[in-house]
Formats: sequence, C-alpha cells, structure tokens
Amino acid sequence: MTLRSPPYNLPTLTLSIDDLYLPRSAQVELAESHPHNSLIQHRGEPSTHDMTLGLELFRALKSRASDIRIPSYDKSMHNGKGDRLPETAWRIINSNGDKPVEVVIFEGWCVGFRSLSHRDVEEKWKRSREEVSKVTTQVESRLAQQTLENVLFVNDALRGYDKLTE
Repeated sequence: MTLRSPPYNLPTLTLSIDDLYLPRSAQVELAESHPHNSLIQHRGEPSTHDMTLGLELFRALKSRASDIRIPSYDKSMHNGKGDRLPETAWRIINSNGDKPVEVVIFEGWCVGFRSLSHRDVEEKWKRSREEVSKVTTQVESRLAQQTLENVLFVNDALRGYDKLTE
C-alpha cells in the first residue's frame, strides 16, 4: 500500500509528552512525598507530568488560540535529571499571520494507555510475583519488584492522562 500526501499542507505540531514533565522542583517534591515508591523517584511514569499545563495547552490548540507557548524540557539539566526550560525559551506558534496548527502529533511511551481497574492491576501484580517465585534464577520483573500500593498509585495517575487524549 502506498501512502499519499494530501493535496494540501496543514500546519502540524509534533509534541512530546516529555515536554510536559513537571519542573524539577515539583519532581523532587513528588519523589520526597512518596519515598518508598521507586516508580516516581525519577521522571517518566504517569504522575511525573504537569497535567494542568498539558490540559491548558491542548485547550489552546483546540481553540486555535494565538501566540501559544509550547513547553520544552531539557533532560540534560541537573546532571541528567532534567528540568523544564523557562517560558521565555519556549517556542511560540499561531503567531500573527501564521496559519493556526490544524494537526497535533502527540507522542510518548504512555500516550493512549488507559488505566486498569484496581482489581485488574492486583491480578496482574499477583501473577507477576507468582511467576518470579517459580523461577530459580534471577528474573527481571519490574512489576513483581513493586508493592501493590506503588503500582496502584501510578495506575490511578494514568487515569488523569485520558483528558489529554480524549
């Protein structure tokens, strides 16, 4: 099958969920408020993104607002722990005279994932732990290494991401 370009050129924005990470100070605060949850001691998992910023950004894009600032996150800051760049460094789209963005390509590893019921998470978690206990050699299972409480925390946070992709 051959894919063909449409006969028109729509203004497009490619946006990474990484650019919606919490600022470093908020990441540290989140990690410190859950010191035993290894899943959120660093960026990446659901709960480590700024959902308020993301929702505001998508509302502005949907309404084709003018002068929308696109957040940017620099993973090299703080010895690789990263931080959000100041707003003055963010690019601006839909400026005066520009065609407003019509297509948004939103990418990232958890974009489109949906949370599970607590019961489903618990069943998967128990199965993972049972499988690891059956094997005599060291098996790498991130799920089995976590407490159920920590996994449920991330699963519950994932529920809030639905608003970005609906």
